[in-house]
Amino acid sequence: MAKVSIFIRTYKRDIAWLDFCLQSIHQNLKGWDEIVVCVPQGQEHHLRYLTTERKVTSPTFREDYVGQQVSKLQAHHHLNGDYVFFVDADVIFLPGADVASFLKDDRPIIEKRLYTSLALAGDAAVKWQKVVTDFFQEAPVWEYMRSHGTRLFRVDSLQAFATRFPDLDRYARQVPKRRFSEFNLLGFFEYKYEAAKYCFRDTDRYGERPACSRQFWTVDGLTPAALAELAALGFVRRWPSTLSPLEKLAGWTSQSTRHLKQWLKQRPLL
Repeated sequence: MAKVSIFIRTYKRDIAWLDFCLQSIHQNLKGWDEIVVCVPQGQEHHLRYLTTERKVTSPTFREDYVGQQVSKLQAHHHLNGDYVFFVDADVIFLPGADVASFLKDDRPIIEKRLYTSLALAGDAAVKWQKVVTDFFQEAPVWEYMRSHGTRLFRVDSLQAFATRFPDLDRYARQVPKRRFSEFNLLGFFEYKYEAAKYCFRDTDRYGERPACSRQFWTVDGLTPAALAELAALGFVRRWPSTLSPLEKLAGWTSQSTRHLKQWLKQRPLL
């Protein structure tokens, strides 16, 4: 029987969210065999409260937004399963969630949407077309990030991707922030080279599949409103904060700067 590895790439500021994510996996999600939690090298101590999950590390990047994406594309080095179920740390699974719902005839489902449709809708995801074009030197027709923070792939597909692009790490270190999109790169690769292994679903034609999870916005932290919603779903905080006072200050500064920028954007022009 095929085995499923859950792979969660997180970092120090999202450890509090990881607590809730893991609770929801153990309580509500069926169809998996192992959980592997990955953090950048040097942040291993933030995983000290894990008990049954396996801990691994990934190389550090100056821009971790890109680094976390590369670690997913290289996750096959750490997995024992035939399938990898990528889960963001801010995802909370709802009762009845099952990895099997991400499969059709044993093929992982990849949801896609035409870039022309995204452009007509004014969807910001059109920016990923150039990212894929720059990488493959071929313009994609479809965008492959139609999901809710959870995606299923074959582990041998990651191996095939790594074999075809051995300089991935070096390439990723040279691109600026938000000029990389791991699942659009992987989705295009599967569509072009391994299409028979996957079931591609046109969301314009068939709609997006019902979500079996709720994804939060981690950048704002665990607000009282978020904690109340999590409590209503049956989850309570278990772990004390693993952040140092300086790390907490840096997080607060980042959130405050973001809120200020949002406020300034919303102000009417004089």
